[in-house]
Amino acid sequence: MLRRIKKKHNYLKGVLVKFPKQKQDLRIDLPTIGLKTLTQCKRVGIKGVVLKNKQNICLDKKKLITFANKNKMFITVV
Repeated sequence: MLRRIKKKHNYLKGVLVKFPKQKQDLRIDLPTIGLKTLTQCKRVGIKGVVLKNKQNICLDKKKLITFANKNKMFITVV
C-alpha cells in the first residue's frame, strides 16, 4: 500500500494504522512492522504509526525507535 502512494504532496502528516483485520487469525497471522515500513512512511510523509496492543509483531524494536526519534515520527500502541 505504501509503495502506491505518490511522493509527499497529498499525504503530509498522515498516520498509518496497523490493526488486525476482523476475521484475521491472530494465532498465525499478525500485522508486522519493521524498519522498511517506517522508511516507506517517511518517504510519503506519514508522521507516525498506530499499533494494537499485543496484536502485532515489531521487528527490531530498538532500530524502529531510533529511526522514529531521528526522523521526528511516532509509534503509538493502543
